[in-house]
Amino acid sequence: MRATRRRRREPDPLASPEAVRSICRALREQMPEVIPSSEKHLLRFLYAVRHVERRPATDTKRGRPSRWPRETLLEAAARLRAILERETSGRVSLNSFTGQYLPLVQFPSDVIDALVSGQINLQEAAGLARLTPERMDCTPTKARSVRAEVLRAHLMSQGSQNSLRERVKEILGEVVSVSTEQMANVVQKVDELLEIDASDKRHIFYEEMKRLFYAMREISLRKSTTSR
Repeated sequence: MRATRRRRREPDPLASPEAVRSICRALREQMPEVIPSSEKHLLRFLYAVRHVERRPATDTKRGRPSRWPRETLLEAAARLRAILERETSGRVSLNSFTGQYLPLVQFPSDVIDALVSGQINLQEAAGLARLTPERMDCTPTKARSVRAEVLRAHLMSQGSQNSLRERVKEILGEVVSVSTEQMANVVQKVDELLEIDASDKRHIFYEEMKRLFYAMREISLRKSTTSR
């Protein structure tokens, strides 16, 4: 099996907390009486801006009412869209900014360092940032250690964006379980490949599947033990 190589990544000038905050400052300068100065409230405001654009004007009675008038949110959306058009030459839409770039300001610093240095892209950073102490029920130090190990393995293997996403899901216990019967088929496949041609690198893929299976089973056993 031919080894895959990571595609050369073009730097993304907007993929940093400072760049995102610069866009937000530009919006605040245009609407100083409206845009919250607190970053926490600013995030809520901009998520409300994204939400109001997805709802028609006739659909205003469903769900929790916004703390900001619809007209204010729509004006902010128009101004933000113009800022993004100017600063990114139309490359980043309002939805992309609020959905993908805005969360950057809350990413762990180690994830930001890897992103800004070009080791990973924005989507990979978003996946790695999911490995938080709250989700893993561990200390911040332990969470940082897990992220560092996942990043190290990802870079060494020149893994894809999907492989990193699946690894994060595995750690968080979100992967689909594999039955013993399915694993028996995997083990048999490994044996067949090695017997036919030990140099056939496809057996490495199945060996990795075995490793993941046993890791998942151990996590499952630990969870069942602690829940008793």
